[in-house]
Amino acid sequence: MNSYFASVEQQANPHLRGRPVGVCEHLGGIIIAPSVEAKRIGIKLGTTVWDARKIYPQIVLLPVDPAKYRHVTAGFLRILYDYTDKVEKYSIDEAFMNLDGICRDFDDALLLGLEIKQRLRREVGEWVSASVGIGPNKLIAKIAADLGAGDIDRIFVVRPAEIENLYSRLKLTDIPGIAHRLERALNKLGIFTLLELAHYPVNNLLNQFGIPGYFLHQMANFQDTGEIVTREREIIKSVGHSYTVPKAISNSGDIRKLMLKLCEKIGRRMRRKNARGDTIHYFHSDKRYFGFHRQHRLREYINDGASIYRAAYRIFSSTLPLQFPIKIMGITVGGLRYDRAEHILFEEYKRPAWLLKAMDRINDKYGEFTLRRGRLVNIPEEWGKDSVGFGRMKEFDT
Repeated sequence: MNSYFASVEQQANPHLRGRPVGVCEHLGGIIIAPSVEAKRIGIKLGTTVWDARKIYPQIVLLPVDPAKYRHVTAGFLRILYDYTDKVEKYSIDEAFMNLDGICRDFDDALLLGLEIKQRLRREVGEWVSASVGIGPNKLIAKIAADLGAGDIDRIFVVRPAEIENLYSRLKLTDIPGIAHRLERALNKLGIFTLLELAHYPVNNLLNQFGIPGYFLHQMANFQDTGEIVTREREIIKSVGHSYTVPKAISNSGDIRKLMLKLCEKIGRRMRRKNARGDTIHYFHSDKRYFGFHRQHRLREYINDGASIYRAAYRIFSSTLPLQFPIKIMGITVGGLRYDRAEHILFEEYKRPAWLLKAMDRINDKYGEFTLRRGRLVNIPEEWGKDSVGFGRMKEFDT
């Protein structure tokens, strides 16, 4: 999907159409989704709100609205599922389809792609556009979609006989997973083009980068053996939440409140999945992204916010005294296992589980944090609010 969050906002509000729009996590941070019009005047992903206003003072800035974007995503996924169950929900704005058994050849696939684009405009919205790429594997299909991203009416097809032509069109950073930092590391090895990476000895890449070196070699040769991860095969291995505060915090009380709210949100999401985890990962950083992270394995499986908070705070305490104010905080619970039974086997867990279930029912009915712990009464409402990113998306209902 193109300029996804911003285009969804323009679809929802006709007065925004044709105007530069920037979607922000909060109005004192960075733009996480500029509209097509904003991109044309130099406002890109990651531009600070301050710089965006200097470039174009009349830019429309909007707070992120995760529920709205998930609703639209569910709509375009339903269209894909009309054709096949072999659909992978790769991220909030991206999906893969396996067309084996549906299309006889690439010409058939092209016609199907055109039909899907027409349905998206008709059923999801005329202002929400998608780039469609078709190729013999997922990697090439994604590259094809990126090559056609500048033209909303175009579908880019890469047939097997055309793969070699990609070397003259692509830079190293056009390959998914190769950002500028990795590009600089490759340059130090004398690798400046994709063709040079494809011909570089794989053993040397393994010595330099470890296992990722093998995948670099595979991608440079456009080899991808990954299958479509369908709904039936999706397994959530971790649940996490992070938040960037509008102004960095160093006060112990504020840090504890933000940490507890993140942990409560994680616990709620885990309980919806009947999941418990035994591994806690905590990180924080300053506004320059310099920070601290550490992981700890527990002796029990947990899914309540208070227990997650205690484990995360123990990790945080190892950093004291704090060396810098915290701008970003994130917590993840991993090592998940899934409860198959509703009843609690051990007496010591009965009362906490009953209370959590009652709290969840109230908050499900009346809204998040309608019922909350006393320590969260005076926390700013925007702290730890619902967010949505562009990474891999497993925890999503259609």
